[in-house]
Amino acid sequence: MAAASSLESERFHYRHSGVRICSDIHLPEWMAFADDEQGASGVDIRIILAPDAGPAEPPPGHGTYDDGTLCFAVDGIGSWTVSGGAEIAVHPHPGVGARELRLFTLGSAWGALGYQRGWAMLHGSAVARNDRAVLFCGDAGQGKSTLAAAMTERGWKLVGDDLSRIEPGGAGHTPMIHPSSARLKLWDSALHYLGLNSEGLERDFFRDEKYHLAVHPGQLAAHPMPLAAVFILGWDDRLTAERLRGAEAVRGLAEASMYRKEYLELMGTLAEQIVHCARIASNVPIYRIGRPRDFKLLPNVCLQVDKMLSDIAAVRDLAE
Repeated sequence: MAAASSLESERFHYRHSGVRICSDIHLPEWMAFADDEQGASGVDIRIILAPDAGPAEPPPGHGTYDDGTLCFAVDGIGSWTVSGGAEIAVHPHPGVGARELRLFTLGSAWGALGYQRGWAMLHGSAVARNDRAVLFCGDAGQGKSTLAAAMTERGWKLVGDDLSRIEPGGAGHTPMIHPSSARLKLWDSALHYLGLNSEGLERDFFRDEKYHLAVHPGQLAAHPMPLAAVFILGWDDRLTAERLRGAEAVRGLAEASMYRKEYLELMGTLAEQIVHCARIASNVPIYRIGRPRDFKLLPNVCLQVDKMLSDIAAVRDLAE
């Protein structure tokens, strides 16, 4: 694993979430979004490697916000300053590896930057078929990535895993979701069910039995696409599906997809994110899906999602 000091030799360019990014840090998780033609001009966001200590480092696990800049620190790894929706400065501790820096840059820092830009940033896993996407949301451990992986095995394309930008759209306009990931984070048990093994896969930083599975380029969404439905996942003794409406749909979507709520509160943008959820829920059906934990029943869940998307598409086509 390369140390942070070895990451300063060149810059890397990406086109992600509808913007152009210039980064001092190589981001292999974003290789599917590499922008080889991008020059120095036209950059919307910069990710800067700054080995100096930066501003006064906040206590680990907390953040500070002042004059458009959010600062947070991770014990033993470094600190990040996210400014004006245009810059992420990474201040690594000596000898910290590249993987740790990428994890928090593409997670907490990227989420905070999206909030600063006024984006709707939803946490979940998204897949698409026939240029219509669905988003799986829910608490940690609800099987979002596993269900997305099972759907890609059935011919669906991966749109995102963990955090995606969504354009909520106005009244009567379908929200659009931007592709955001070329990898899925899967538990060893899920890999085993899918007939895969963990040999050669990158281990997740936090969890020993979770791995990063790169998805074949042919299974990746290539452009933003309409969001057709959101499924809030939960466990149940049997397969159930319930559509949420009105305030219940907004509340359910906000609670199931909210990422780093503490940053939203620090920056005073929590209400804005809830408004985004309300706009999405007004144009997209929100369902609560319950299903057993048994992997053998996962194909039944996939079939249910497939059928529901087909039904939603048929209704929309008739309306148009």
